[in-house]
Formats: sequence, C-alpha cells, structure tokens
Amino acid sequence: MNDCIQTRFALTGKKALIAGGTGGLGSSIAKAFLQSGADVAVCGGHPEKAGFLRETADREGRRLLTLGCDITDRHKVEEMMDEISREFCSLDILVNSAGMNRLIPAEDYEEEVFAQVMDLNVLGIHTVTRAVGKRFMIPSGYGRILNLSSVKGLIGTGQDYLAYCTSKGAVNMYTKQLACEWGKYGVTCNAIAPTFVRTPINAFQLDDPEFYQTLTKRIPLGRIGQEEDIAAAAVFLCSDASSFVTGQILGVDGGLTAMQ
Repeated sequence: MNDCIQTRFALTGKKALIAGGTGGLGSSIAKAFLQSGADVAVCGGHPEKAGFLRETADREGRRLLTLGCDITDRHKVEEMMDEISREFCSLDILVNSAGMNRLIPAEDYEEEVFAQVMDLNVLGIHTVTRAVGKRFMIPSGYGRILNLSSVKGLIGTGQDYLAYCTSKGAVNMYTKQLACEWGKYGVTCNAIAPTFVRTPINAFQLDDPEFYQTLTKRIPLGRIGQEEDIAAAAVFLCSDASSFVTGQILGVDGGLTAMQ
C-alpha cells in the first residue's frame, strides 16, 4: 500500500464530534478515531463514562473533550457548539450514535414512549446535525456525517421493535436526503446499519442461548458483529478514502440482510 492511499484512510488532524460517544458503539468509534489521528469530542448524558478514552488520547497525542448534552434540547446543543468552537475552532466529522429502544408490543406502545424513542433517535440527530452543519461544515465547505442506523431500519422483525425500526428507517431516509441537499457544500452523509453488536442495551438478549443461536443462524458469517467491525467502517466513511461515497446505508451485518 503506497503512502497516498494510507493518507486517504487516515484522520490525521481532523476534528470530530461523536454524539452518544460516551458509551456503546459510539465510544468504540471514538477510540478508533483517536487512533487514526483525530481530535475527538464525545457527548452524552453521562460524560464521566468516557473517562477510559483519556488513556487512548494521551497515548496517541490527541485531544479529547467529554461533554454533557441532551441532544434533543436545541439550546443545550448550541451551548455545546460554543464549547467545541472555543476548544477546537473547527469540526470536520460528526457521528450520530446516540439512540434508545423500548421493547413493547405494538398494541401496547403508548404514544409518549413512542415519542421518546423518535425524539432521541431521529429529532436528536437532526438537532445536532443542523447545528454542526450551520456552524462548521457549510461555511468551511467540508464535512463527513455518519449516522448509526440498524438492519432493523431495512427489515422487519417478529419482536417488539415498532418504534426502533420506525426510527431507524427514518434515519436511513434522513441520511439520503441530507446527502442530496448538502453535497453542494462538500459534505457527505452516510449511515452504518449493523446487526447485533454486544452493548449494555442488548446484552440481556444475547445472553439468552436460544436467542443467540437463532440469530447467528441467520447470519452467513455465523457470528454477531464486533465493536471493531463498526469502528473500522466508521473510519472509512469519515476519511477522505470515501470522498465519493454519500447517501449510502452500509450494512455491516455479516450478510444478514442478503439472506432475507
């Protein structure tokens, strides 16, 4: 591999914000970005949980900001933009990885709970993305936006995922439409659609042997996803190696959706 290609896959000198980066897949992406040369800001409801990333940042000689923010609150998001502007001056990459789920049968899904899922998984993405775009990416003529979707935004399931599937389907269309509108500003927007990856949210399901065996039988590669699988895809889609890739939903799913 020549130096030119290696450079295109690196994030050296980039500034990134990972919404939802204080835990789960977001923190794995944050670690990979630090290792790839980026300065990283992570935000979430419990910023203290991201303390473990400090060791990686120090080892790599990169800057790390840990920020508390309710991304469904426009005023809180604007305050976060101010802090990032003071500390980083610019922002090249946005990863939207914050999300939630409530496993409830459709016939019992109360409107208030449905709205909570949609507010975080869809409205929260837009609130952060709009703020980042207007403040940093559109004026600079450059940006990489990556949304964390799910295979459940592409296929249905017999389980109780009504609001979650709906929200991730919306994330996919949001990704495509934003790519169309912001391409003229030099901003790309893509999404990753993983299958199950072990996180605190779904550990109770994956710890059920019957559930796990049924799941992996549907995946051609015969396993669930690993955090590194998602992080590697994120690095690619936020690097200059993907400069002609936009509006795409990348299934990082071991072939699960190909089997449907």
